[in-house]
Amino acid sequence: MIESFYVNNYKCLVDVRIPLTPIHVIIGQNDSGKTSVLEAMLALSRSTERPLAEAFPGEWQDRELVFTKAEKPIIQFEVHFGSPGGVLVTPGLYQLEVEFPGGTLCRRLSEKLDAVSHFSIMHEPPPRESTNVAMRLDNHLLSATPLLSSVAKQLGPACLYHFNPQVMAIPASIDPGRKFRMDPDGFGLATLFDDILGHDAERFLALRREFCEYFPQFRSVRIESVPATHREYNESGQHQTRPMAGKGIFFETVNGRTIRAQQASDGAILFLGLLALIHSPEPPKLLLIEEPEKGVYPKRLEEVIGLIRRLQQNPPSGRPAPQIIMTTHSPYLLSSFRPEEVTLMVRRDGGRGPVEARPLRDAPHIEERLGRGEFYLGELWYNLSEDELFAYADT
Repeated sequence: MIESFYVNNYKCLVDVRIPLTPIHVIIGQNDSGKTSVLEAMLALSRSTERPLAEAFPGEWQDRELVFTKAEKPIIQFEVHFGSPGGVLVTPGLYQLEVEFPGGTLCRRLSEKLDAVSHFSIMHEPPPRESTNVAMRLDNHLLSATPLLSSVAKQLGPACLYHFNPQVMAIPASIDPGRKFRMDPDGFGLATLFDDILGHDAERFLALRREFCEYFPQFRSVRIESVPATHREYNESGQHQTRPMAGKGIFFETVNGRTIRAQQASDGAILFLGLLALIHSPEPPKLLLIEEPEKGVYPKRLEEVIGLIRRLQQNPPSGRPAPQIIMTTHSPYLLSSFRPEEVTLMVRRDGGRGPVEARPLRDAPHIEERLGRGEFYLGELWYNLSEDELFAYADT
């Protein structure tokens, strides 16, 4: 598990360190860097499995990813890993520096591992790109290979989701490159269901049964072969699509009606997507979710968080539990969490400067306020300004 994540000079994130828990929530106003934190974590994870220039999400060039006022075009990352039972089984610390010399180029300046012993790996010139951390070192410090491989296992694979229920409901063509997952906006939910059904019918039946318990107006969910959409996902948002045979989701009501997924509620589709992730035989190591409350009735958000906690606490047999980091604007959702599971992002200099990360566990008297029943955590955040929340932190 990642116990803390540090990033410097990525977009608005300058010298930002966030302590993390198995499930962690990042809150803050619009343009406070919440999405940038998820993107930075995704980039670091993907740097272990693909060429570095392809690790950063979206299209970019020159210094677009680097903080505007940075002296040098260098982004720094650092993660601290937890050790189960106090036994050091992975590197305690991993650091990566990336330079952006111009165009669409970037290169590693340095990597550092810190475990039982301390050593650094410097790259000049940068080594040949390959498919994992260990291979990128070529023949340098071969004794470090097991540790570098464990870094890759700790950081990934990672998935970043910003679910769009209307997109999730679209019938999708079979795509072997998307097996047991969806695109970041949720496209491919139908084929994820089909993958689960083909892998383990009992797992699919359990998923269907659980969904109908949450939504008793339905008695069944099924997958059918239908005209569908084949989509070549592009992080710029300019996807290439064409019609093709594929799979679609259908609901059967207790009254005997059949409803296509496109006619179901956004909340039902979002629940279905979360249940699919819970029951997937290959969940990601690091699951990053933007605003999972979208389209969900506020009083049902507690159930959504229950689903997310189950995903983290009860992974499929033999699979490690994913670490889940999410953002939210919802005080209702936040009330399902403890202060140590939440970090507030705040813009410095009256909202004009870089971002500061403030763990809610450091807010003075917050446990006392919650313990006396004055507020739920979401109410506390909603009713107090950021300055009021941390009024005594610096005195």
